[in-house]
Amino acid sequence: MIDPVPVDTASTAGRMASKPPRELAMSAAWHGALTRDMRTIDGRQVTVIFHGHWSHGFGPDFSDAMIEIEGEGLVTGAVEIHGRSSEWITHGHHLDDRYNTVILHVVSRIDTTETRRADGKLVPVVTLGVPDDVLFSIDARLPGIWTELGGDVCAADLAVRDPQRLRSVIWRLGDRRLDTRVRQFEGELCVRSVGDVALRALFDAFGYIENRAPMVAVAERLILARIGERQKPGTTTGPGDHWSMAMVLGSAGFLPMSPTDAHISGLSLTKLQVIEAAWLKMAATVGDRPVPATAWSRARTRPANHPVARLMCAAHLLDRTDGDPFPVLLERVRQRSDVPDVIRELCNMPGRPAIGQSRAVSIAANVVLPLALAFSRHVGDLELEDAAS
Repeated sequence: MIDPVPVDTASTAGRMASKPPRELAMSAAWHGALTRDMRTIDGRQVTVIFHGHWSHGFGPDFSDAMIEIEGEGLVTGAVEIHGRSSEWITHGHHLDDRYNTVILHVVSRIDTTETRRADGKLVPVVTLGVPDDVLFSIDARLPGIWTELGGDVCAADLAVRDPQRLRSVIWRLGDRRLDTRVRQFEGELCVRSVGDVALRALFDAFGYIENRAPMVAVAERLILARIGERQKPGTTTGPGDHWSMAMVLGSAGFLPMSPTDAHISGLSLTKLQVIEAAWLKMAATVGDRPVPATAWSRARTRPANHPVARLMCAAHLLDRTDGDPFPVLLERVRQRSDVPDVIRELCNMPGRPAIGQSRAVSIAANVVLPLALAFSRHVGDLELEDAAS
C-alpha cells in the first residue's frame, strides 16, 4: 500500500478542478494494483485478476491483462489509460489497429459516451477508482515511487477459490492461439516454400514488437539473395559465418557498422573488417537496397533486444543450419527434443548477444511448433504431426 506524502488540500482541490491527474500517475497506480473492483459507465461489475504488463509507451498501456467483466466473463487483452475518455479519439486510437486488443478503457474523467475500436467493437469504460489526491501524491513522488509499486500477478482470492478456472482459461487461450498460428502457416504454405515461410516467421519472432517489420524485410532480402545465387551459372551457395553475418547485417543496413553497434555485436575489429569486405562483394545479390536505418526502433530498447543483437542471433542460426533453419529444427521436433533449448543452442555464441529462455520459448511456441504442425498436415506426415503435438 502506498503511503502518500502530505498534500496541501487547497492546492490539490485546485488542480483537481482544473485538470485530471497525469496518465503516468494513473498508470503507476494501475500497475501497483491500487484498484481491483470497478464498475463500467453502464453499471457492470469489473474485477481485475491481472493488471497486465506495462508497455511504457508503445501501443496500449498494458498488455495481457486478465479481467472479469459482468456479462462477458473472464477476458484477456490490453488496457488503455487516459485522463479523459475523449482522449481515446484525440489520440487517434479509434483508427489504430494496434488498439483492437484493448478490452478495458480506464479513465479519470468521463466526457464521451462510448469508446469504440478500429474494428468497431465497443470497449467498456471505467473510472480508475483511486482518489485524485492520492494520484497527485504519486505524481509528486515519481520516479522514486517505482520501488513501492510492484503489483500482483494474480488475484489471490480467485487463485485460491477457483484455480481450475484460471487454468482452463489459460489452456483455452493457448489452444486458440496455436490454432490461429497453424491456420496462418497453412495458408502461407500454399503460396511459398516451407523454407521461405520459416525464414520470414523466424525473423519476425526476432523482431521484438517495434522491429518486426524491418526484420521481415531483411528475411525477404535474404530469400531474394538466395534465389539470385542459385540462378547464377557455375556458382554455389555456401553460407558460412562470413556469408551469414555479411548478408544479415548488410541487408539490414548496419554495414559499415558504427562503433556503438560494433560494441553491441561483440565482433572484434578484425572480424568486422572481414564481414564488411564480404558484404561489398555480395551486396549486388540482395536485389534491392538494404533496409533503411530509419526503419529500426532503438528507443527504450534493452541491450539484449537491440536490433543488432537480434540480427547477430539470426545470423548464428543461419550459419549453423547452412542458411536453411527449418529442416534442422524439424528434425529436432521429430526427435522430440526440447525445442527452446535447441533454439538457444543454434542462436547463441559465447561473447556475443544471446537469446534468453523466455524468447526461445516464444519462438518455439509461435513459430517452430505451429509451423511443424502446418507442414505435417500440408504433406500428410502423421508421424511429424504426432511429434509436434
